[in-house]
Amino acid sequence: MSAKRKYRRILIGLLIISTIFTCFFTYHMIDEMIPDEISIIEGTEANLKSNLLVQYTVKKEEMQEVDLQTSRHASQDTATGEYKIQADLFGLIHFKDVEVNVIRNQKLIPGGIQVGIYLQTKGVMIIGTSPIGGMDGMKYEPAENIVKPDDYIVSLNGETVSSKSQLMFLVNKFGDEDIILGLNRNGTYLETRITPVRTAEDEYKLGIWVRDDTQGIGTLTYITEQGEFGALGHGISDVDTGALLSSENGTLYMADIWGIKKGESGNPGGLLGSIEYEEDNIIGVITDNNSHGIFGKADKNLAKSCKYPAMSIGLKQEVTAGPAKILCALQDEVEEYEIEIVSVDYANNEKSKGMVIQITDPDLLSKTNGIVQGMSGSPIIQNGKLIGAVTHVFVKEPAKGYGIFIETMLSENSSD
Repeated sequence: MSAKRKYRRILIGLLIISTIFTCFFTYHMIDEMIPDEISIIEGTEANLKSNLLVQYTVKKEEMQEVDLQTSRHASQDTATGEYKIQADLFGLIHFKDVEVNVIRNQKLIPGGIQVGIYLQTKGVMIIGTSPIGGMDGMKYEPAENIVKPDDYIVSLNGETVSSKSQLMFLVNKFGDEDIILGLNRNGTYLETRITPVRTAEDEYKLGIWVRDDTQGIGTLTYITEQGEFGALGHGISDVDTGALLSSENGTLYMADIWGIKKGESGNPGGLLGSIEYEEDNIIGVITDNNSHGIFGKADKNLAKSCKYPAMSIGLKQEVTAGPAKILCALQDEVEEYEIEIVSVDYANNEKSKGMVIQITDPDLLSKTNGIVQGMSGSPIIQNGKLIGAVTHVFVKEPAKGYGIFIETMLSENSSD
């Protein structure tokens, strides 16, 4: 084969690879421009605007359903119906369907105040296993390959387990007898047998590291006119395993913020505060911890603590790159701080990361250097509407972070 022919084949191969890459990149770029689902307020129409590249039309087979569903009175907390519209490239090539969720018209009271969170888990969570030394001087690992990290111990020999101290008591109570652990593994109940190891006189261990209740400080996002709250914009996860904590119930308390540790590249800062776990300091009951926040019923005193009146929600198709504000109470009062919405992921594949935001307010930057731990849940306001909440900080760029759409929090406040 001549050098000229070989060179031509290489060029053709590079051209094919380049074409495939361009098509792949273009497909994903268009896919990110088109949401998989949107929400609209009942009585309105989906306002995804067609352009030369993508045109939207209601699917013909669903035309008769649309009028029924958009005019239906709200009979549930949020959703009132749904239908689909189709997205066509250049008005000719069907690209994908967009699901339209029709939700009731409602206003939310924006929060911005820091709250203390106490979450009680369902059983005790297993962090891992480790060898333990017996009274005979030998090393044992009785739980190895029997239990797994993120399992929850919910019972021991038929007795309900609700705390770490109770688990230790029951293990010592049964001594060197084989014990049956009832486990919750990813929502499935199972039982397993383990033989405790005697480590001292009247002391027995299973070689399992566990954690039960958790507590911390976050920011209230909203209260509905029915007295339900949403906060954080992301779920509460175990600090070691990263798994979402399976909660039984929890309590919301007033938090006292007394200091700020500024964030810096590679080391996120945090709000420094304390929580008084007293009955008269309770401001709400937590009923759900899922990947989009914590949710529950607000005490009347919580609504009184909110500075701003109820405002309309802004749906994700209304959110645009550009100026916006967040609400946060770094001292005694909730204040507005300027931010920039850098980009919006309308496809919203990672639902707690629908927006990239950047702190631009000089006052906030001087106090925190950007987004710090404890600010998760801070309401995001654009064009006079509540559009979302702060969720994460970029570890290497503390002035930047992510936000979740408010419609995502509203739609997920009763599911995992």
